[in-house]
Amino acid sequence: MSEVFIHRPQIRWSDQDILGHVNNGRIVTLIEEGRINWLVGMRGRDSISAPKLAVRLELDYRKPVMYGPELVLELRIARVGNSSFTIRTTGIQEDEVVFEALNVMVTVDPETKRPRPISEKDKAYLRTYMDDEG
Repeated sequence: MSEVFIHRPQIRWSDQDILGHVNNGRIVTLIEEGRINWLVGMRGRDSISAPKLAVRLELDYRKPVMYGPELVLELRIARVGNSSFTIRTTGIQEDEVVFEALNVMVTVDPETKRPRPISEKDKAYLRTYMDDEG
């Protein structure tokens, strides 16, 4: 069984739109908060602590996210490549999937700003979070 990183973001009253659900743009920010919270916990690792760039985001909205009920984000790894990895984020509210997202991250060399290979040690670490679909 793989590891899962759990993040419980705070939804604010002002995150709602005129239709009474959390604005779709705010969902992107909530996903970013979860990703940053998880990656901060990886500091001190070799290449994983290297700067990372988000190069792609795919987001499928399943149901409206509402203000009030707790939102739980489950983060796993969907793919590990040579210099990039993909984070799968699942948003769950009231025991139902409300959105699913894929975020491709590329590790970069701080001096050259070019993609930097992920060490085998860090690939192995990332794979501990590999989801069943990855």
